[in-house]
Amino acid sequence: MDSSHLSLETIAKWLSGRLEHDEVRSQVVPHLLSLCPSCTRSYEEVLRLQREMRHWDELISVQESQEAHELFESLTSTPFPEQLRRAEDDDSFHQWGLCQLLLTKSKESLFEEPRRSLELAELAARIARNLGDAYDRDWVRDLRARALAYVANALRVLGELCGADAAFRAAEDCALRSGSGNTLVSAEILDLKSSLRRDQRRWAEALDLCSEAAVLYGENADGRGVAKALFQKAGILFEADEVEAAIDLWRAIPPLLAADSDSDLVSGCRFNLLCCLVQAGRLGEAEELLPEVRSLIPASSPTLKAVHLRWVEGRLDLARGNVALAEVAFREAQNAFLDRRMAYDAALVAMDLAILFAQQERNSELKCLALESMAVFESRQIHREAMATLLLFQEACRDELLTVEMARQLADLLRRDRRQRPSV
Repeated sequence: MDSSHLSLETIAKWLSGRLEHDEVRSQVVPHLLSLCPSCTRSYEEVLRLQREMRHWDELISVQESQEAHELFESLTSTPFPEQLRRAEDDDSFHQWGLCQLLLTKSKESLFEEPRRSLELAELAARIARNLGDAYDRDWVRDLRARALAYVANALRVLGELCGADAAFRAAEDCALRSGSGNTLVSAEILDLKSSLRRDQRRWAEALDLCSEAAVLYGENADGRGVAKALFQKAGILFEADEVEAAIDLWRAIPPLLAADSDSDLVSGCRFNLLCCLVQAGRLGEAEELLPEVRSLIPASSPTLKAVHLRWVEGRLDLARGNVALAEVAFREAQNAFLDRRMAYDAALVAMDLAILFAQQERNSELKCLALESMAVFESRQIHREAMATLLLFQEACRDELLTVEMARQLADLLRRDRRQRPSV
């Protein structure tokens, strides 16, 4: 018999209900779908929804993915205390799909709205705690563990590091009590926890957590997960001032990814590699990479990466001697950071402007820059050590003593202090 067709025994087992589910999916379904492109597309959509819902049951994944958005809008349309009450008491919200959607929304809002990210993760944790017997208890423990890890990560970004530590302990305990054997949950928790250890400047622990996460992702044949863990590891190496090692890792990650997928991760690697090269003073390599990064992250984009790209362009223009272009780029980047209330980044751009002015002995403009900077940063939350650095900067500008080397030293002080603050 043609091996491309089902055997008599396989058909008999299938019709009598004795064919295992995995055999149906691996033998019967592909054969039947090969006869109809439309059904093949529907099948692929079911699998996509199942991955998105992170649920073992295809029917639940499809049904709850369709209901989740309406439930989300209904739940989040009220003040947060009321949302928590409804998530606790209203059985109509006790749904796996809604919980998964809340986690997705929490992850999406982490960079721009960390407080909202925290609230969404707290709602997910509340719902996961109240899921009924319709769901496997071990899988529910996995879901709750992930929700608690998202709570921890949002607390980290908000600077509440002790609270984040406690939430991670709760997430790990929940995962340990699960008998699902789903090590991808542990990998995600380790990956997120490494960010906390980075912010606590516990570099060795942070790097070990990334390595452990990468191993677990690899055991699950999750290539993107491996790449994400290495992406995090490269960022930690950079924060730990191991810039050359970070550069090597940023270069190594994209080849691990499929050429036609993971464009966000690839663009992130290329962008971070560009920033590392500039920071390391490897300007020739940075110049070669810049056109590619521009194509991936246009400077006209409203994203934060586009603002950072504009800043990098200014630093490269200054190195080329294109002073006017550099000044425009620095001003645009600084204003964009200030609009986002990102005081440290705006202060670091001010140091680059100061280097530009000092190189040209534009002392009156240095004095104006110092006054403008202090007026802005006094009204924003900035660590006192950073404010002391800015005061030194102001005094040096006022007394016309600021040199290029001094501006670079002050920028290094600010950069080191910035690395001690929680980051996203």
